[in-house]
Amino acid sequence: MITLVSGPSKSAGTGGASTISGDEHEVPAPDIRIEGGTILAIGDGTEFAEIGFVDIVGNQVAAVGPLEDRPPTRPERLIDATGSVVLPGLVDAHTHLFQVAARGLGDGLSLADWLRNHMIPLSLELRAEESVALSELGALHSLRSGTVAAINHHYGGRREAEDVVAVAHAMERVGMAGAVARVMIGEQTDAARAFEIPPANHIYTNAQEIELTETAMREKSDGPVAVWPGPGNAAYCSDELLGASAELALRCGVRWHTHAAEDSFSVDVTRRCRAGRRTFHVLAAHHRPHVVYNPISYAFLGSGIMRLTDLRSGDVPLAAGSDGCAVAGQDMFEVARLGALLQRARLTDSAAVSVRDMLRLIAGGGARALRSGIGTIAPGQPADLIVVDTSSLHHEPINDPWATVGWFANGPDVSTVIARGAVVLDD
Repeated sequence: MITLVSGPSKSAGTGGASTISGDEHEVPAPDIRIEGGTILAIGDGTEFAEIGFVDIVGNQVAAVGPLEDRPPTRPERLIDATGSVVLPGLVDAHTHLFQVAARGLGDGLSLADWLRNHMIPLSLELRAEESVALSELGALHSLRSGTVAAINHHYGGRREAEDVVAVAHAMERVGMAGAVARVMIGEQTDAARAFEIPPANHIYTNAQEIELTETAMREKSDGPVAVWPGPGNAAYCSDELLGASAELALRCGVRWHTHAAEDSFSVDVTRRCRAGRRTFHVLAAHHRPHVVYNPISYAFLGSGIMRLTDLRSGDVPLAAGSDGCAVAGQDMFEVARLGALLQRARLTDSAAVSVRDMLRLIAGGGARALRSGIGTIAPGQPADLIVVDTSSLHHEPINDPWATVGWFANGPDVSTVIARGAVVLDD
């Protein structure tokens, strides 16, 4: 029950941090100061929770600390976060934004039936302008609930290069970063026949899929949303297409994204049609991937529960995703809650996974999957932050800010989103 993000590894630099520690240094006035809220810094070895401030200069965090330590400089803009919690922006590491078109439809269908009889036919009917409009709407859903970046695995319409570029621009218009992974299906395989992939999905040869993807990547060579190769599924895409897409990603310095081992049917098809090989045997030659945990969508489809704790103990890079508006919405707070609860139920262990673990997976793991930072609040790190209003009745009483955000927050509680140093959602 996983999706994969893979590609060449690249560690994020810390950049240059502003110095706040002495009279001999002149501290520049911050562009934005957030003060008075409880700062939740999520990251390896850097976690803390305290009433404090965050100063932003340009697109980076310049300083963060207790409220009494904020410098005397006057910011260009002051955001009063009293009664709120400030935490890193959330990252949705696997979604299909155009699927907002089918919200609430397909209830009770398995994954295979949902795709075969419902979502794939819908996707094939979309005109280019509809894919773009729906992707922009889905991106608004994401941003409104505190998601600053997403990996959008796009397969709506004919998947022409210009269509994929237009979807990337739609995400940017809303204020999001991330990637559009152009779905590549290629020539029909035995596995594709087992999946009953319709002929209309096989309109491009393997070589044409690579050419169209490379064209889209070249046309969208800058900006906060990149274009990646995105094979449709490791189960039914040919070894030739999987290998060529990985080579394209490596050559162009980007990552690639695919579905893999989503349910028992997918695993069985992989074994039957690939000489008994398991999914990760197929993918192992192409890179060590991030594995994306999509708890809500796979619970909805009855696909099962990913063995998250086993992967975590094996030091597998992890992230989390919503997997589309049609079944899960775009609220990553819901993903955090259900993601923790499902693992506890699976293992009958209330300590198996905490909501703090899930927030770390969503913010930090997602940022690392995108190679866009480490998903924490620290000097020199990207200024991707959200302010969550916890003054409403459903948050009272607040005993633990981590629990308040993890168990009780939802999208409408997000009052401010700052992406790359710019306020993109304002009250």
